[in-house]
Amino acid sequence: MKKDGETSMKKKLTKNEYMDSLDPDNLNLQKKDLIKFCYKCIDEWKQNKIGNFKYILAMELIVSGVKLTNEEVLKAVWKKILVWFWDLQYSNALADDESMLKKLREIGSG
Repeated sequence: MKKDGETSMKKKLTKNEYMDSLDPDNLNLQKKDLIKFCYKCIDEWKQNKIGNFKYILAMELIVSGVKLTNEEVLKAVWKKILVWFWDLQYSNALADDESMLKKLREIGSG
């Protein structure tokens, strides 16, 4: 409990730290967690090594990249991947001739 005259000594965040604290897309995992996930995928693909060889090889290369990259760079890349992913999903939906978005666009311009 605080006594009269005592104040809370919280660290003042920089603008970037504050913006990161509000960002739901922050990477909260550590390198070891990303690598563990990659190996989980590899283990699954190893059930059919011949059929999944190219995926296993690609994921091994990703593991190498994660190991060589520092944590701050991984966090920055993570944010970009998520932004690009949603942009790509949107573009993909627009490119689908049978998509709901195209049908809505036709209705809206009718």
